[in-house]
Amino acid sequence: MKILITGLGITGKSTFRQLIAVQLQANNDKVVCLDLDYQRDQLPQEFDPDSIYILEDVHGPTPNAVIPIKSFDQIFYLQPGWLTHLRFWLSRMKIWFGNGKFGWDADKGEKGEWLGTGKPYDLANILPILKDFWSHFKVRKQTIKNDLRVISATGIDCILIVPRKKWGKIKFFAYDFYRS
Repeated sequence: MKILITGLGITGKSTFRQLIAVQLQANNDKVVCLDLDYQRDQLPQEFDPDSIYILEDVHGPTPNAVIPIKSFDQIFYLQPGWLTHLRFWLSRMKIWFGNGKFGWDADKGEKGEWLGTGKPYDLANILPILKDFWSHFKVRKQTIKNDLRVISATGIDCILIVPRKKWGKIKFFAYDFYRS
């Protein structure tokens, strides 16, 4: 079984992927859990039919997907409200500023590439970080609309997950379930 975890960037996909993996492993299921931004090279040539693959790909519903969306058996789409999404972004921008690297691009270089000066707390990173945030956040609504249109056309079961951040912790709520 192949499960796709997807959604907008910086919405808690990795945390959700790890939560699902822990729950499935508790049932003694053989689980392979990969973030395809960083672990593409760990994808097997052939998928073991006795294993459950939980694959995170922010590009899952796009032509840039690592694995075509129609290859999956189940999809979880993370869709936070705009305020929660903004809070996720603010937390991430603070981390990026602190380490001097931001805007990971898996398609750049041999193994992907970070933007930024690489110098912690470098003021030269503030404007590019804000530009990266705004370039993603301003198209948020249209990206969600496009993603869900593509997903609904696949006929694959999809569960919309609403992440919420409260007291520094992320909680996930099943928002909707649909079949095309």
